Amino acid sequence: MVSYTTRSDQALLYRLSGDRNPLHSDPVFAKRAGFDRPILHGLCTYGFTGRALLHTLCGSDPGRFRSMHARFSRPTLPGDTLTVSMWVDGAEATFRTENQRGETVIDGGRFLFS
Repeated sequence: MVSYTTRSDQALLYRLSGDRNPLHSDPVFAKRAGFDRPILHGLCTYGFTGRALLHTLCGSDPGRFRSMHARFSRPTLPGDTLTVSMWVDGAEATFRTENQRGETVIDGGRFLFS
């Protein structure tokens, strides 16, 4: 199990790479979409999860990282702490990512590595 905390301004950093989706930056727009505040990009949540798998199961060697598949199950909020749980069987692992409230945000994960 590995935990990382996202930054409270994490979603705004993605604007620097060209993301202009107001769901990630505009509180009024996020409320209209049914969220209490702007949500974090799914790609960011997926990236935090991939980093945990890479460092924990591949010894930080990207050459050992083969593939990663999962299902998004709940939005992540900027500032959330993400905990990745992993169950290893040989060169394959299943994984799940939860936030600090115990809510699963990425589920049904399958990771292949060497």
